[in-house]
Amino acid sequence: MMNLTATSYPFYSYVPSRISASIFAIIVFISLISWFIQSLHVKCRPRSIFAFVLISHLTTFIELVLRAALDVNRLNTTTLYKVTAPLISVPPRLLLFANYHCLVELRGKKPHRIFDRVIDIVVPIGGITVDILLAIANELSFKSNHLYRSFYLRQASAGFLLCLTILFYVVWYSSVSHARRQYVLPLLSVSSICVFIEAIYILAMSIPSLFFQLTQSELWFYAGHLIPIVLALISWSIFHPSRLLPPPETAVPHNEAGEELLPPPQTI
Repeated sequence: MMNLTATSYPFYSYVPSRISASIFAIIVFISLISWFIQSLHVKCRPRSIFAFVLISHLTTFIELVLRAALDVNRLNTTTLYKVTAPLISVPPRLLLFANYHCLVELRGKKPHRIFDRVIDIVVPIGGITVDILLAIANELSFKSNHLYRSFYLRQASAGFLLCLTILFYVVWYSSVSHARRQYVLPLLSVSSICVFIEAIYILAMSIPSLFFQLTQSELWFYAGHLIPIVLALISWSIFHPSRLLPPPETAVPHNEAGEELLPPPQTI
């Protein structure tokens, strides 16, 4: 068994690139401005999606600014770790929630359907469970006699997160008609795949042997976390749901066969 007390856990071993962090911070800031301006034109609707994507932009931007502004000796301290760890974990969680709520808006909400109960109850509870387990794991990572327990909790958190990302595809294809899926296919395809890649990365980081390999180089952080999250944020800014979502089911006429007579999907 690996002696974790002789390692740098939970800190990474590489020196962060300030130039790379600055470049990505600028990209995220531009995406944030684009998202905010487009949302203002539609009075920040849908409100839940607006809030999820906005906070994801802000937390990603703040984390990148800290990464670009502070040297590694300051970043690798207990206080800064407790600040930056949530900034890293919050964006993918909120983007996952945005994906789910986009399905609700795509179809038009009817509270008595099982689909809506999954979105309103199962997904939030699952997300809160993931964050609670991760928060406890972060606290235990600074206690030398609980380091392995910290990894076990990380694995449980990562497992729950991966299940939620996979459940999204089940809900998408089982509860939304093919015709309606076409409206947001580019947006949700990019966003969900990026969130799924990040979930795989988090699961890998919860395994001790892989954690120390992945924290040797900043390349893995960018490939597994930052680039997928930035691509997802950009996709929300480019394919703003207010321009793509069709009318709710209750507002669409049906033909004699009961099929919806939907207008053609809009282009960007």
